[in-house]
Amino acid sequence: MELALLVVLVAVSFAGGAVVTSVGPGGIFVVAALYGLTALPAAVVAGTSSVTFIGGSVLGAAGYVYSDDMDWGMALLIGIGGAVGTQLGVLLNGVVSRRSFGVLLGVLLGTVGATILLRERGSLDRLPTEALDVTPTSSAGVVVFGTVGLLVGAAGGLFGIGGAALVPPALVLVGVSMITALAVTQVAVVFIASASAVSYTLQGSVAVPLVFAITAGYLLGALGGWRVAKRVDPNRLTTVLGVLLIGLMPVLVYRSLVL
Repeated sequence: MELALLVVLVAVSFAGGAVVTSVGPGGIFVVAALYGLTALPAAVVAGTSSVTFIGGSVLGAAGYVYSDDMDWGMALLIGIGGAVGTQLGVLLNGVVSRRSFGVLLGVLLGTVGATILLRERGSLDRLPTEALDVTPTSSAGVVVFGTVGLLVGAAGGLFGIGGAALVPPALVLVGVSMITALAVTQVAVVFIASASAVSYTLQGSVAVPLVFAITAGYLLGALGGWRVAKRVDPNRLTTVLGVLLIGLMPVLVYRSLVL
């Protein structure tokens, strides 16, 4: 791999790590870069990305535990459900072509970006968790958070995204505060990314030399992102993030269909 390309991938990983602990959907940029800038098979893209996200999420979780923002009941429900759902995603990755993988990834980026913008504009109503009794100790909460974990885990296994792009929007929509959603996401990603990484490693679908470099960049970014989340209004960052994700959608879809 050319040095210039490696530097770009590490830089993207650093930015993704910073975003994932400060806003949420950051790891998805690593997946997009590995797919769009390299010729790696879809399974290797997903496997390499999954390994990358583990360390950053552990750091992010530690930061939120330190700041006393973690809801362990919610985090474990989503994490366990995600680890189970990951296995379905890994199986789907094995039957999806690289072209289809890129198109689906592009659509996912655009959907997440649109959801972020709609949420920031207030177009998506937030459901009160108290009225629905959606708490980690209630039966409704077990179903809701477990289902979120299963669905996000399936996407995480398929794309290698870890889940940070999907968990925060889902939790905010049911009334969970943004800071708690970000904290819970870190633990959920540890479960999802670890389960996915084990599956892809057993398949031999991890780019071992590359994963060390991008993981280092991601870890440094994740550490800085937690500090940003505690000092900067995340609403200012999410709007830019949403626009960027929507802008990446046609690029990935075009590359997948034409190149």
